[in-house]
Amino acid sequence: MAAAPAPAPAPAPVRYERSVGTVSVRIGDRAGRPQLLEGYQHGAGRVRFPRAETGIEAMVLNTSGGLAAGDAFTQSAAAEAHTLTLSTQACERVYRSAEGDPATVTQHYAAGPAATLRILPQPTILFDRAALERRTTVDIAKGATLTLVEGLVFGRAAMGETVAAATVRERLDLHHDGALVYVDALRLTAETFADAQNPAGLAGARATALVLHVGRRTPADAVDIMRAQTGEGVRIGASAVNGVAVARLLASSHSALQGALARIVQTLDGAPVPRAWTL
Repeated sequence: MAAAPAPAPAPAPVRYERSVGTVSVRIGDRAGRPQLLEGYQHGAGRVRFPRAETGIEAMVLNTSGGLAAGDAFTQSAAAEAHTLTLSTQACERVYRSAEGDPATVTQHYAAGPAATLRILPQPTILFDRAALERRTTVDIAKGATLTLVEGLVFGRAAMGETVAAATVRERLDLHHDGALVYVDALRLTAETFADAQNPAGLAGARATALVLHVGRRTPADAVDIMRAQTGEGVRIGASAVNGVAVARLLASSHSALQGALARIVQTLDGAPVPRAWTL
């Protein structure tokens, strides 16, 4: 009796090409005027320099059109003097992770004495079953000013999208005058979204954001400014920690979140948000 044919080998797992991008910007002083000292871009990372009312604005683009499982994006921005605003052309998108691997974003920011650093990207949009790991390190010198915004939007409501499950792990370390003064850690899981109406969790929000401010305003004044922007569809909790004004926002929509962020930033900095926010 003939032997049974050997089973066909299992097909090799599909390995998708991954996107990698890097952007690095550093500014300083030249004869009393802001000077671009370094502007580096690699892979899917691009940086453009639109006209700014104050200092230099660096607008970051991801030419891959978003982040998927296994993609990696790294960006750094440093102001040795004057004002550097880091913005984005559009909202970053994090797509569904078919393989379970997260997209990773690594961010390094620094500001020297008397310099102003404004980190003002538009919010990141999460698609259903997205996976994102984002790590941010900030080093600012004594006398520097920092305003930092980092937002997340849970699906595009105008497209009828909802997020039933996603995985987000974020950590931000802020060093001021060489000392670690603030750490923020955010973890969202499938369980978080399954219980999204819980008042101790997302409380039904469709978007959230973190705001940090050091320098131009006293912590107490900055906290008052942040709290004053509570309005329809937006809830804000703010406090001062080790000389840092910190706020966490929950919003009913992308537009409600971005509107509140714009009001906070413009009042804190006395300067407009990047033009791309209003396009």
